[in-house]
Amino acid sequence: MFYAPTDEQITRAIKKLKPYKAAGPDGIPNAVFTHCRETLVPWLGKLFRATFSLKYYPHAWKIFDTHVIRKPGKADYTVAKSYRPIALLKTMPKILSSMVGKIVTYHAESLQLLPNTHFGC
Repeated sequence: MFYAPTDEQITRAIKKLKPYKAAGPDGIPNAVFTHCRETLVPWLGKLFRATFSLKYYPHAWKIFDTHVIRKPGKADYTVAKSYRPIALLKTMPKILSSMVGKIVTYHAESLQLLPNTHFGC
């Protein structure tokens, strides 16, 4: 059975954020979440649990920016392989996604849903 994320899980997910990564389309840097964790977690908990109880994932959380940057040291920048796409996601859905990923992984491993030959991903 799936249970909505707890405040403790949210706290752990925020602690794993790198605070000085580039901000997503909303302009809110990870540092806001890492430095204001105690204040934000109770509110984020209510918001994240509501996404499950209401079965609603906000459209704004699905929006991201993709920037294409040059890979250093390439001889020919007319070739597509000379570039790397970087997707900038909003931090709130990133926190929620990381927690859901951990929950799904836990259940898949504890219930032995994956074959022994499955590696990676």
